[in-house]
Amino acid sequence: MSYLYWLEKEAFEDAKAILNKEGFSLSPTLLTPCQVMRAKGKKVIYAPPSVWSRICIRQGSWYRGSDKKGKTMMMSEIRLPESLDAYLEATHEESDFKPEALPSQEQLQEVVNTEAYQSEKPDGWERIIWWDRFMIKTFFRVFRFWKWGENLKTFWLSHKANHANFVSKKYTTKMDNEDVAYSLTENSGVCSSCVEFFNVVTPESRKLVRSCPGSIVFGGAPRNSYIDVKVEKKSEDLAKTAVKD
Repeated sequence: MSYLYWLEKEAFEDAKAILNKEGFSLSPTLLTPCQVMRAKGKKVIYAPPSVWSRICIRQGSWYRGSDKKGKTMMMSEIRLPESLDAYLEATHEESDFKPEALPSQEQLQEVVNTEAYQSEKPDGWERIIWWDRFMIKTFFRVFRFWKWGENLKTFWLSHKANHANFVSKKYTTKMDNEDVAYSLTENSGVCSSCVEFFNVVTPESRKLVRSCPGSIVFGGAPRNSYIDVKVEKKSEDLAKTAVKD
């Protein structure tokens, strides 16, 4: 299991002092936000706000359009000291969930057409430039996620539909009396799973997320399985503390 934290600038500085005192080491991500998933033991990895606009610029538009904008994300394999509980956002744990079937292309389009997705998607997410097409095709082919002849056009619908389903909750499964949305395609059809892994969208909702190729390569995320992103429900006292800090 891993633990996800989101902190404002001042709170992050306080957290660094607390963690250093407790013997934790902190390292920043240099390329992508998903690198925080490599946190191990007492090594905590954090993603500064700037990393969302480095390699995954278009994909980072979800972060820049959310209430997480300007905050620093941290991940730890060990639950951090209780004094940081106010900033604990969610836990990650590999799940044995497998959908009975994945939606057809027509069904994926229906998810994309939902009002929830169309009104929620940020400016810039669907604004593709030639460099984006080239970089994604090269990356996905080099690491053997895409076959020869496949390109961004092949998977563009599924890239949109995966985010759309978490927003619209058109396809869900029941977990602990909650309707939990899940990724609708194999890894090859997922883009920017960081949006769900790190609770950028639908921050109150539990999610079953399949890794995108980037998170597998840069973050060591698992292939062919789902991560159960379980939102941490904060008590009113902790919420007040977080606001105060």
